[in-house]
Amino acid sequence: MLLALSCYFRCLSIAAKSIVSGDIKNGFKLLVASVGYWRFYPNAMVLELARQNKPERILDVSSPKLISLILGEEFPIHAIDLDDPQLTTRWARNASMLGLKDYSFAFENACNLPHADNSYGFVYSLSVIEHIPGEGDTAAMREIARVLKPGGQALIEVPLRYEYRELFHHYDSKGFQLAEPRFYERHYSPEAAYSRLLIPELRLVQEWTMGEKLPIDPWIATPRLPRLLRLILLPLEPFLAAVNLWLEPKPGRSGPLSIIFLLEKPPS
Repeated sequence: MLLALSCYFRCLSIAAKSIVSGDIKNGFKLLVASVGYWRFYPNAMVLELARQNKPERILDVSSPKLISLILGEEFPIHAIDLDDPQLTTRWARNASMLGLKDYSFAFENACNLPHADNSYGFVYSLSVIEHIPGEGDTAAMREIARVLKPGGQALIEVPLRYEYRELFHHYDSKGFQLAEPRFYERHYSPEAAYSRLLIPELRLVQEWTMGEKLPIDPWIATPRLPRLLRLILLPLEPFLAAVNLWLEPKPGRSGPLSIIFLLEKPPS
């Protein structure tokens, strides 16, 4: 809880620095939509694991990129996205404003990473792999395993529900409107998460289920609320998460939102 709150306050600090530096638009975005409801605990888990493992280099296959900025103050990090323009217009600009010395970024495909084997000591992916169509989620896991150093770890988070579903929407994962419905994301069942994401190249170290006590997610993850009310709630999401989310080992409790795997590449 304390580390999750520290990530939130660090975000506010970055927002203030952006505004003072003249990047008012990006600073205001971070101030209003700081740490999202679903990222409150996973961000802290990423930061805690990085500090425990002290990797020589980190690969960010995640969305959004806030935690990469926080990590970039302590570790060399490479942040990737397939096609989101905010990678350069927002996150890379923030990294430059913060003076991060070893922060790199690129448009890359998680299913075909242009990096040598055994390149990274730590890889994390929050809210990305579920958006890759077809068998792309499993392909991305194999690529993560390939670029991990022996003994390196990966933290993976995907949505979890009671039953497996594939969702199709008139907008993509970045919110851009589409002419016709397209694959948007998967909601994994525990069985689907195990079969699609747990691959032989990586050893499962630990798993968690994150869920909620009261069903807030169905309201803030859909257009049910009026736009003005949704905007008012954005700054409150970290506090809603702190009081309403639970994090436990193994699926089983009611109200699951996501499953989180900590994986390790066995030493050679």
